[in-house]
Amino acid sequence: MNNFSVLEQQAIQAAKTQNWQAAIDCNQQILDENPQNVSALIRLGVAYAQLDKLKEAKKAFSTVLDLDKSNQLAKKHLDKLKNHQVISLSALPADEQFIEEPGKTKTVELHRLAGKEQLAHLAIGQVCQLKPKSRFISVEVGKMYVGSLPEDLSARLAKLMKGGNQYVCYIRSVSATSCSVFIKESYRAKEFEYMNSFLSAKNQITTINDMFLADDNIPLQIEDIPPQIVVTDADEEKTLDHFQIDEPMEEAPASDDED
Repeated sequence: MNNFSVLEQQAIQAAKTQNWQAAIDCNQQILDENPQNVSALIRLGVAYAQLDKLKEAKKAFSTVLDLDKSNQLAKKHLDKLKNHQVISLSALPADEQFIEEPGKTKTVELHRLAGKEQLAHLAIGQVCQLKPKSRFISVEVGKMYVGSLPEDLSARLAKLMKGGNQYVCYIRSVSATSCSVFIKESYRAKEFEYMNSFLSAKNQITTINDMFLADDNIPLQIEDIPPQIVVTDADEEKTLDHFQIDEPMEEAPASDDED
């Protein structure tokens, strides 16, 4: 396999795992060797857009159109940026994107949704960012707030992320009144080698208290436990007692539709 093929695969893999800076670096190396590589330019523009580097993204897409005026993908992306719209990106093929892996993936219905206007800009397969706050994990696309994960799941993932776990997140379904995301564990820290990111149904109640031992003031809301949880293996779950969330608790942003 030649150096170009290796760089191309690395660039694609970086996009799949939302490592946008790595995607930029790989595609730029390709372009250093071949400045007219249209595919690399489009990938570069998309990566810049995900990091809100809109000037650089527009330049990449404009360069594509200078080379190929009929390139509809570059034109579509450039038009969206000019109209202050979010680029809808499905980083994985449709048949691979939502494959369930027990303990490593989960489909989650978001709470505290953004308003209808914001939801209208979302598309299935679009990449999201998980941003831990004090009491919840905010789900965002670019700088736009979409919704929050349930508090029980937020508490668990926040501690796992603090310990080194990494996750990718995609829009799985969206309407004017609802939005669900697909979350996948992309890297498991050595300390959590035998700990699933997402609990099985049988372990959800028995281990839920472990997440709240770090702060006795956090109420346990059984009604917030998601009703649909994938079945995992029979390995006994470790607890998360040794991780602390020291910041003061804060509430998720209120929906535009709430009174």
